Amino acid sequence: METCFAFQSHGFPPPGDVRRYATMPYVLADEEFRTKQHVTDRCREIIAATPDGADVVSEHLPFLFALFQHHDEWPDKSAGGVVRITTQTTDHGTRCFALVRTDNSTIDISFPHSIKHIPTTRKRDLLPQGLLDYRNAGRTAITDQVRDFRDQHVATAQCCPITGVQLTRDNAAVDHVAPLTFDRLLYDFTLANGISPLDTKVGSRSGTIAVFENDQLTLDWAAYHRDNAELRLLSRSGHAQLSEARIDWSALLHSK
Repeated sequence: METCFAFQSHGFPPPGDVRRYATMPYVLADEEFRTKQHVTDRCREIIAATPDGADVVSEHLPFLFALFQHHDEWPDKSAGGVVRITTQTTDHGTRCFALVRTDNSTIDISFPHSIKHIPTTRKRDLLPQGLLDYRNAGRTAITDQVRDFRDQHVATAQCCPITGVQLTRDNAAVDHVAPLTFDRLLYDFTLANGISPLDTKVGSRSGTIAVFENDQLTLDWAAYHRDNAELRLLSRSGHAQLSEARIDWSALLHSK
């Protein structure tokens, strides 16, 4: 599942810091939060920026879909597929999110209830910042391929297979078809070339966009991706609803 290329910032160390997040147990669509209160604050910021009845902008959808999947009624509330997320004011005067489904019906969904059901103790190791930077730089290196694929195929695209909405340039997103997800491709490339992600120098463009400092690495990874990736178009809302299996990078997280 494709994620934002820019660094997210919610109170964690800057790019290049390879500390593990002992005090940062919550990860939602690659955004990391130290506490559930930080997750709550993120939701409130989105609601404050979204008038009642307006669609939540696409950049927030991966986070919200990842959060709402913790809601214990998510299977029922999302039945049939979700086209978009909007906001509304309840009879009690509080504002909340609402799911707009493929049949155009709308149902409210509680973000506090979703946050309550996020597991407090994470079972897997937390990702070091160095690996997050490495993955973000990997995404930057293939940005042109992703954009070119979208531009070449959107004119003949039909409907999103997940939400059923007509695909347009404005609502289309590019997906790596499983099992060769972005993470799987980057992991296989990294393993095959004996690369240590934490020893790979990652810089930034415009202070926010991660890039490999080694130009040859950028070229080699871009070529590998071009030869092996299978891409398809989905709607942004459909793309955000995909659950991508996490890759276990632990075998490669060591210094040489």
